Amino acid sequence: MSSSPVAAEAFSCFLAQLEADGPGTGGGGARSAQGVTAPEWFVPVAAALFDGQPVEAATDWARRVYGEVERLEGRIPFGVVHDWHLRTALPMLVAASARRGGTGAELETVRALHERAAAGDPGTESEWAAALEPALREVYRLAYAYADAFATATANARAYAAANDYGEEKTEEFAAYYAKLNTGANARSFADAHALANSRAVAAAYANGDARAYAEAYPGAYVHAYALAEANREVADGQEDERCRAAYGRLAEGLAESLERAAAAA
Repeated sequence: MSSSPVAAEAFSCFLAQLEADGPGTGGGGARSAQGVTAPEWFVPVAAALFDGQPVEAATDWARRVYGEVERLEGRIPFGVVHDWHLRTALPMLVAASARRGGTGAELETVRALHERAAAGDPGTESEWAAALEPALREVYRLAYAYADAFATATANARAYAAANDYGEEKTEEFAAYYAKLNTGANARSFADAHALANSRAVAAAYANGDARAYAEAYPGAYVHAYALAEANREVADGQEDERCRAAYGRLAEGLAESLERAAAAA
């Protein structure tokens, strides 16, 4: 991923144009020297998407996105969040769920709420909370590093079995049983904890179209979770980094397109 000095400098310049004069107005944001204000949620989302892409692609994307921010004079409508989830993030996550044995139904429920919100019906906080908790649980189930955790649990189980003279056949049986049990339990705990911790704060932001509340819900972390959910598999195949970069690229392209639609409609 893009961690080179060139990439860091390019994005620093991008952010400097948004942040030069400190906090802006209108729900909180960052104001540039040209008076352009972007909402607070946008910066961590853009930073996460930038950092997840290869250097050249990230730099080109930053220029493109800043152009759209300028067209909007920094007034990025909250509808961009709904549009991005509706058209980009959730279709990707539904497909990821299907690959990993899920139905994607809980994600489709949230997608339907984003579709309503994009059409002018924001829904209620209780509707969002009821939909987001199971959806985020599925996102974080997919984002959990299952293959790595399973490999670690298997190695630990084998070491324990060898130290206790289980014998070759029983060692493998025990390792397979323990790794599946342990990794599954840890994955569920990880998903449950993140879903419970985040669903209500995000629900309130979505229901109220509250840009500041959304910024306070760590939206950049969701970008990372979405990319990992797309990239991870239950069995390691050596392609995780490539899939992750592709996922960030897809999410970044989708956000740029959502900004373009918002600018065209403004």
